[in-house]
Amino acid sequence: MNRSILVISPDRQLLDSVESMLVDQPGLRVDTRPARLTEMNGQAVKLATDYDMILFQTSGGDAAELKAAADLATGRRSGTMLVALADAGLSITDAHALTRAGIDQVLPVSILAEELPESVERLRQKRGGGDGGRPGRIVAVAPARGGVGATTVAVNLADQIIARTARGQNKPRVALLDLDLQFGTVGSYLDLPEQEILLRIAADGTIPDATFLRQSMAVLPSGLSVLAAPTKFAPLEALRSEQIAGLLDALTATHDYVVVDLPRALVSWIEPVVRRADEMMIVTDVAVSSVRHCRRLIDFFTADNIALPVQVVINHESKPFFASALHREAARVLERPLEHWLPHDPKAAHNAADRGQPLSAVAARSSLAKAIGRLASDTLTRFPAAIRTKEAH
Repeated sequence: MNRSILVISPDRQLLDSVESMLVDQPGLRVDTRPARLTEMNGQAVKLATDYDMILFQTSGGDAAELKAAADLATGRRSGTMLVALADAGLSITDAHALTRAGIDQVLPVSILAEELPESVERLRQKRGGGDGGRPGRIVAVAPARGGVGATTVAVNLADQIIARTARGQNKPRVALLDLDLQFGTVGSYLDLPEQEILLRIAADGTIPDATFLRQSMAVLPSGLSVLAAPTKFAPLEALRSEQIAGLLDALTATHDYVVVDLPRALVSWIEPVVRRADEMMIVTDVAVSSVRHCRRLIDFFTADNIALPVQVVINHESKPFFASALHREAARVLERPLEHWLPHDPKAAHNAADRGQPLSAVAARSSLAKAIGRLASDTLTRFPAAIRTKEAH
């Protein structure tokens, strides 16, 4: 199937550079417009119905440009990808504003040669041109410190994404992937039989496909598919980046959502997770040391993906009616509001862990289960396009 791309930029050198990057791509038409988005007087919105991907250069900080981007997102046809080409001075705040306006991806111009071919490849993988052909969403969950409860959040978030689907809608296909090769506890948390799939993949050096994963993953009564970390000890570097990339691509091709439980260690193969993630959740508390490490993780995760949405989840603490000085300082350091709070509910958490079941099965009315349910509902609201139509199942 032929695909079409429109590139909008006042920089003719950039236009020529993008054309040269894509000139050898088969079945791809590249058109250019030497202008800024705001200079096209609504013409970009009309063109949005004619292209499969639109790239436009932005410097950020311009309200008119942000409105033009939002209009473009509203007026595009179903399945069209919108990519902002960010100048060097674009701030994280401006990048987040673009994603909130509906832009799918923000690519720094400095790494365009590395990232653009991958974006075009994702465009090629779309099936049927509509939302039903969109790859599944990836939500990665990372701990700010050991023992903060990130695995509990990941397991129950995946479970609640299925449970919180609106009445009348098809339940999404959700996969839970535990990438903590050494200390991952998803399998024991859910009382699953031993799974050594990741260890076998590492030993064989293979890149798993969708068929292999479908045959290997455990499936819970709720429909949640789980690939747990191995029970045997494995070196963190046992997996390669290309294996993780292939694993994620295979899972997103067959699932609407993929929740990834990340290790605390920042190993090299985390890069494909960060690049593919639609959202990163960092689970923390408000202790000074935790907030500082959370800030370091935010900087690390957004270094190469400036527009990556990072949600901070405060665990073991109920949302206060009024933010204390400590909470205000934490929000200032993290440069984002503290919107997600999970109450300290050890009885519910222990009951679920002791029985090897999600909170929804043993403590559905607990304050913790309800809070994670709200977190799942927020995820469904932010990424509704990930839910596929009945014909796609």
